[in-house]
Amino acid sequence: MNKMMENGNGRSCTVTVVGGMNLDLLATPDVPLLARDSTPGKITLRPGGVGRNIAARLSEAGAHVRLITALGCDERAGMLSRLCRESGIDLSLSVATPCPAPCYLCIHDDKGDMVLAVNDMSAMERLTPEAMESRMEALNQSDACVLDANLSCDTLSYIAAHASVPLILDPVSCAKAARAKDMLPFLAAIKPNRMEAEALTGERNIEKAAAALLRAGVKHVFISLGAEGVYYADASGAGYEPARPLPTLPATGAGDALCAGLTLALLSGMDIQACARAGQEAAYRALLQSKDA
Repeated sequence: MNKMMENGNGRSCTVTVVGGMNLDLLATPDVPLLARDSTPGKITLRPGGVGRNIAARLSEAGAHVRLITALGCDERAGMLSRLCRESGIDLSLSVATPCPAPCYLCIHDDKGDMVLAVNDMSAMERLTPEAMESRMEALNQSDACVLDANLSCDTLSYIAAHASVPLILDPVSCAKAARAKDMLPFLAAIKPNRMEAEALTGERNIEKAAAALLRAGVKHVFISLGAEGVYYADASGAGYEPARPLPTLPATGAGDALCAGLTLALLSGMDIQACARAGQEAAYRALLQSKDA
């Protein structure tokens, strides 16, 4: 991808992201996990949240990014807001709340894959349709809008009904994917993983799940398969784009980078296979960055 992504008018594209921002607490053991025992390993504290991570990757690639999220009221929230500003993310449309900053706790296995996770996203309940009403004009001045399913079903549906720009959705998790079912006909693109695609369609087969999403009205489907790559499908065709091999690394954040890469590729007018390849490259670079950090 080019460092500076431009729209058809030759200016840097503007993307509005509506979704979660939280503090990530990530644990990776040095040895295989043993249930009900303390395992030696590494614990990392860093800014996260699907919406925030996508916004950060878009900003790194040269897009002008506005993040609409629920801001907490504690010290963690102040730190997250400062880090957003340092990353070039515009928070002027975000919603102030009296809640603690959202937090995400993830435990990986010794190969870097998520074993379990718990998130406290109660502040996101303040991102209501009423809160979005006054923000839709600014949102519709963007070149695209990326949504995550940390938003409520009502808020997702409200945005879908009032947006005039392309909408790209990250379903976040199986539990939250169901919130997006009513808005599928409005989506320019969706990026579920294998389990989220099944939760949305009831289909365990990847090809059938993608076909079901297209029948529901989604224009472009990208199903993330982790180390196996991405399955892509639209009206022009379908196929698999393999992932580049990497040494064992925690995979947290790779899917968010994939979504950002896909978004910028779609805005630049690439065909769906090229979009899948660009998304995989973005995920690869994100994993390399996490390795070197």
